[in-house]
Amino acid sequence: MNLKFTRLLSLVVVMFTMSLPSLASSYYSKVVTTATGEGKVYASKTSTNSPAYVAGSSVATNSEQGYSAPTHTYYVYAQANEGNEFIGWYDNAQCSGTALSSTSPYEVKVTASSTDEASPTTITVYALFRKVGAPVLNYGTSHAYVNISDGTYKNETLTTENVTEAITYESSNENVATVAVDGTVTVIKNGSCIIKAKSGDGEGAYILTVIDDVAAGVTQIGNGDFENWSNVTSSNHAPNNWNSFETVEGKNSTLIGFAKGQQVSMMEGGRPGSNGLYCADIYSRSVSGLATAQGNLTLGCIYAGATQAAHADNHNFSNVSNTAQSETISKIPSAIKVWVKFTPVNSSSKARLAATVHDEYNYITYGKEEYDTDENKEHALAQAALNFSACDWTELTIPFEPTGNTTDGQKYIVVNLTTNSEPGQGDVGDHLYIDDIELVYPEVEPVVYNKYVGVAVNGVHADPVAAPIEVTYNDDSTIDFNLKNFSMTLGSSTAYVGNISLPGLAMDEDGNFSFDGTIQIAAGDKEGVAANEWIGPDLGDIPLVLEGIITDDYFYVHIDINMVSLGQKIEVEVGDLATATVSVSNALVSTFCAPFTIAIPSAYQLAVTASTVTGVNNNVLTLEPVANHVIPANTPVVIEAPMAASLPVSGIYVKGTPVAGLLTGVYEDTLAPVGSYVLQNLNDKVGFYQVANGQQPTVGANRCYLTTTSNVKAFFFDEDDATSINEELRVKNEEFAPIFNLAGQRLSKMQKGINIINGKKILK
Repeated sequence: MNLKFTRLLSLVVVMFTMSLPSLASSYYSKVVTTATGEGKVYASKTSTNSPAYVAGSSVATNSEQGYSAPTHTYYVYAQANEGNEFIGWYDNAQCSGTALSSTSPYEVKVTASSTDEASPTTITVYALFRKVGAPVLNYGTSHAYVNISDGTYKNETLTTENVTEAITYESSNENVATVAVDGTVTVIKNGSCIIKAKSGDGEGAYILTVIDDVAAGVTQIGNGDFENWSNVTSSNHAPNNWNSFETVEGKNSTLIGFAKGQQVSMMEGGRPGSNGLYCADIYSRSVSGLATAQGNLTLGCIYAGATQAAHADNHNFSNVSNTAQSETISKIPSAIKVWVKFTPVNSSSKARLAATVHDEYNYITYGKEEYDTDENKEHALAQAALNFSACDWTELTIPFEPTGNTTDGQKYIVVNLTTNSEPGQGDVGDHLYIDDIELVYPEVEPVVYNKYVGVAVNGVHADPVAAPIEVTYNDDSTIDFNLKNFSMTLGSSTAYVGNISLPGLAMDEDGNFSFDGTIQIAAGDKEGVAANEWIGPDLGDIPLVLEGIITDDYFYVHIDINMVSLGQKIEVEVGDLATATVSVSNALVSTFCAPFTIAIPSAYQLAVTASTVTGVNNNVLTLEPVANHVIPANTPVVIEAPMAASLPVSGIYVKGTPVAGLLTGVYEDTLAPVGSYVLQNLNDKVGFYQVANGQQPTVGANRCYLTTTSNVKAFFFDEDDATSINEELRVKNEEFAPIFNLAGQRLSKMQKGINIINGKKILK
């Protein structure tokens, strides 16, 4: 061996060696062929091989492992079943986009890098078949990326042939995105799903990946779920926002040349329960058959500066001047969570995750602690690291430890993942699979508001009850709303529902937030209530609409729940308790207004009416009874009753302007404006009399005055009202009319003395 080659071999070995395999002249590669539709496929190492389709199968897959030095050409064959035709070869399972080839056999060129027979370099191609004359739907884009802030997306690349039936659309994961009848997608959360267009037997599809750029680089790592990839058909690619050896830097072009290579791949599937379709496969590789290079994936940049693997000049660093090689962050997390699957050749090997939050400095991550410098250490704000052994899919939570350093400037985070915890160690064939990296932050304690909850079920109102409400104010301008131990008491019956929890509600700068969707109600934990008494968990998805506002001086939430399965429409109000008194004088007419909703009790609905004043006709008022015997909050009304009475009422306070029709309500004693009209009984004539200058009466709290452009001295009630009770409310059959005594108490039957029925005094 000459001196020049000796130096070259030494350079490669010391820089990349984890273990040095025996020299081999063979590289291992494989092509997998997959049939989509009605046909058979086969891959062969040489063009002279005749196709060996799987007998008796309409959809078959076959492959051969081949050898190359390091390139090799495979030949893939496709044969359509009777009544079908071969369309072409594609590089994606959806068979969308431009076909690689429409001929059979098709040449597939492979550049192999693996010298490990058990882990060959693999390329998969898909054969599309269709019935002759069948409808064809094809998306020209096989993978679309949409930012969650865009809201909607429509793939306009769909082309069709022989389509005679209507096209329908579907999403494989409606938690990520839903699709309308015209193919327009509404994005919901970050992740991936498959959008399909169908017509008859024809089907076209593309992958949709939803990206959350708002969270990326602020409180979470961009593309931490590894769903966003580009140039995946090239021989050198990495997940977006991450870097591996394809972007290696260094001061020596020879070293860079040896270091460059594919060592991370997009892998279909991922950790259990993921919303996504992919994960990252980081693996070791052979360098020219002489040495083994460890797998390395980073948010920063890999630097190759020395011929020895374990050397300070071989490291990862955060290049803050390049957004593609650094990651900004707004605050320091408490931990980093990640799903990993590690399959090393040697069971004693350990993989490694290391993360550092640092200030605006090109922070260096060294392979060994002794290489770290005092200057570099001064820029680290918090660090997390873990070496872990072989495992199937496992979720790891690694805490960040503060260094004691602080900064008032921009913060950055660099995360490094390697197939071995020691530089220069490991084997060809080590694989580290990574999915769903998440930064964890200290839990924010919820603010507990001691408020009141009012409930109406199918229009029947219950008295408000005190209840604690938990609101968590998150750093991303969202809140978590939690109405714990929600229950409904009507009469003597109580239904225990559960916890109405709505996390991540966006709150604007004025304190407004809302929700319109479905939720699942969890069981509560109220003392004395058994777990099986909570009905919420058995109700499934519940449609719920919420509108709320929270400010320093105001708290109000309105919730509509439609429990179709129970035949119940529930209205919930949450806020402060307000009180008032409804008073009716001997004139049997009064005005009233309150900043909360009041339902006239069913026992009084036949005898008592509440009406807004909608207009006047000459000097006669036009009255409009409130709907469903419910006086909405901040709605001034005229009350007509069969007797003088005073009744305290309460409800959930709702901020608003107390004006409706011609009436204006007041919530504290107020002088009636000159020219307005106030309710009075003058000379046994009840009406609204005009206020003259210098004779302004006081309108009491929760009362109303009337304003109009008509210039008359007074407004009266319709003669049919007899200035008292609206005849329409009189009960024709007095046998069923409510009975009251002179104190206003309702009686179950007539008693000796004076009884009041339909406003008439009846002596028994």
